Amino acid sequence: MSAKKVPRAGGDRLPPSNRHAPREATRSPLHPDAILENLPIGTRDYIRVVGAILKKHNHEHSAKHKSVSFKTMHDRQRFLASFFRELRRNTRFSNLDPRQLANRHIEAMVDRWVERGLATATIHNYLSFLRTFAGWIGKPGMVREPQYYVGAESKHAHRTQVATSDHSWTARNVDIAAKIAEIAAIDAWVGLQVELCAEFGMRGKEARHFRPHGAVIPREAADPRDAAAFPECETFVHVSHGTKGGRPRDVPLTTESQRALLARVTAAVAPGMYVGRPGITSLQAQSRFYYVIRKCGISKKELGVVAHGLRHQHVNDAFEVDAGGPSPVRGGDARPERDEIARQRAARTLGHNRLQVTSCYLGSSAVMRSKAGKPSDAPTT
Repeated sequence: MSAKKVPRAGGDRLPPSNRHAPREATRSPLHPDAILENLPIGTRDYIRVVGAILKKHNHEHSAKHKSVSFKTMHDRQRFLASFFRELRRNTRFSNLDPRQLANRHIEAMVDRWVERGLATATIHNYLSFLRTFAGWIGKPGMVREPQYYVGAESKHAHRTQVATSDHSWTARNVDIAAKIAEIAAIDAWVGLQVELCAEFGMRGKEARHFRPHGAVIPREAADPRDAAAFPECETFVHVSHGTKGGRPRDVPLTTESQRALLARVTAAVAPGMYVGRPGITSLQAQSRFYYVIRKCGISKKELGVVAHGLRHQHVNDAFEVDAGGPSPVRGGDARPERDEIARQRAARTLGHNRLQVTSCYLGSSAVMRSKAGKPSDAPTT
């Protein structure tokens, strides 16, 4: 008996990842449950199975009762489609239905990831995506911790969140001003976005979504925690669009170069609009941003730096001023009495509440190591 023909929405088998999938009527043939019901276990159309599961669940947070960002939705979708495609084409599990995912399939793929030399952080992220997917198909808890798949002694067993090298552009001898000028010569909008990353420590997405009109606020209008971290500052820049987790923050406005950049950006952008070419979508702006900076050599492969390195640059430079010396990742570790205050200011600039996050940018100091564990936990060497 042949399976019923499943209607196709515009011929696509995966839902859009830059917007929430439309809600279909429960009895509609386009409802995810109806699609899955009409696709028998073992179907060759595994991409349609993945698409239906994504359409039903991809907007959900893995642990909290809330929606996730479009970036998370896009990353999940791209990974899952690639994961099952590679699994079916390059392992002995050529007929696997995504609804039958088991640990033996994950083990086979983790072995391939290790052989391909994927970074530890990448492997951990992939397992996190699979852990979420397993919950969607009724198998919560199936995906184990990374050491189960790679072995407790493997370098991939534990993910470190402490920077061991300086990711700033100057650490790779990149002339920031000259490189920004080169970028701006190709695309003035991308040039402004990269400047915002350099001057305010913004993420690329935050710079592309930044709305300069009304962004400069007085101290009394700033977030109380941001204001408290910078008692000497009377003016802040409000960053809210494109932030990670939707968390707004207020960055101190302290230098003439920052003020000059804001004046140029405000003059270039229409009131109420963002820093980017008018008339293009967020995804188009993102693609243009990365195309231009890669064209100018901003990549790990060419110059050894990425756009996010400007965020590292900004926070490490600011820490050096506040602490009176370089950060641990830049070779300094002799000022523990000023380290914590400087890290608190760095955390607020980055838009984080946890002091430990600063170790991802600044490295681990004696103060942070003492907070991370008891004295008996410290290395004896």
